[in-house]
Amino acid sequence: MGSNQQDNQNQMAGSLTFPGSSNVQAVSEQPRQPRNLQGLLRFAMEATKIEDAPGESQIGPIDEERRKFLEEALKNLTVNVSEVLREAIKVLANTEVMHAIQLGQALPEEVQTAFDNLLDFTDNIDMAVDFYKMGGFSIFPVCYGSENEKVRARASSVLGELCQNNPFCQSRALEFGLLNVLLSLVETEQGTALAKSLYALSCATREYEPACRELIAQGGCGTLVRLFRAGDEQARTKAAFLTRYLATHYPEAKAQFINQNVVKTITEQLKAGRDNTTEHYLSVLVSLVDGEDQTVLRQCRDSNLGHALRELLKLPELQDQFIEEKDYCEELLKVIGNQSSDGSNPDGADR
Repeated sequence: MGSNQQDNQNQMAGSLTFPGSSNVQAVSEQPRQPRNLQGLLRFAMEATKIEDAPGESQIGPIDEERRKFLEEALKNLTVNVSEVLREAIKVLANTEVMHAIQLGQALPEEVQTAFDNLLDFTDNIDMAVDFYKMGGFSIFPVCYGSENEKVRARASSVLGELCQNNPFCQSRALEFGLLNVLLSLVETEQGTALAKSLYALSCATREYEPACRELIAQGGCGTLVRLFRAGDEQARTKAAFLTRYLATHYPEAKAQFINQNVVKTITEQLKAGRDNTTEHYLSVLVSLVDGEDQTVLRQCRDSNLGHALRELLKLPELQDQFIEEKDYCEELLKVIGNQSSDGSNPDGADR
């Protein structure tokens, strides 16, 4: 247990990974694995000798000057992760420092470095848990209270990294009320800050049922549908991605999306033209028509979705580049049939 903790606290950038004994096929005799500084240098030189052109390499003892140089270099490569996290928390939880950053101002170097360091290390689940135990979640009320959109956006990036595939941090985020904070932010943020808030919301909820149910109970489904009309493409994509997940895994969420008539909203977006969000919109529709709910099928007919899908299929890029979108269109057309709301030809003019 102690050795594992020490390993977490001291990680070496660019550390070497040596082949284990389980390799079945031996390519060539490998240099002996190093056990000290001298061995590390010897390992590197022998490995180079194997890979380089034929020729003898002279391996001799390390002189004192070179030894000191290598020791200093190795020391600089060794990072005390726990200390880095503590220092980042100290900076980002400092109300005076963070609230001094004004609207539109570039982030001070120490703040930028603190965010960068957290993003570098908290994608590791153990480090994310350690971050919480150090009091790291104290940075979020401070950062989300900032008037500077870059601070809020970077805080959302950190929260997303902490929570992604990490039930412990998802649970803590829910307990700290951060889910409600994010739902509020996605109603008001714009551009990158909006996209990052949605990213954090998605990471904080997906694969964690209590958070998903809380999002649904707090009206999050309606919020996501409204974001389908957002001006930022990344935000629309992330909203559609989370919508598809909720509609697929939670019947009550699917019912809310149907009540919100998301089919009409998506059809309007498809008629406006294809973009990088189109695939995600189509995937949402596929999840909604699964089970052939009559209300959904009626909404598809009323919005003249069939015509929009056929127009989309006429685009040359769907035939050889965006194959999944083509498949989605064809799958949807099989389900909704060929009739528009009044039984007329769907290839006629849009109503």
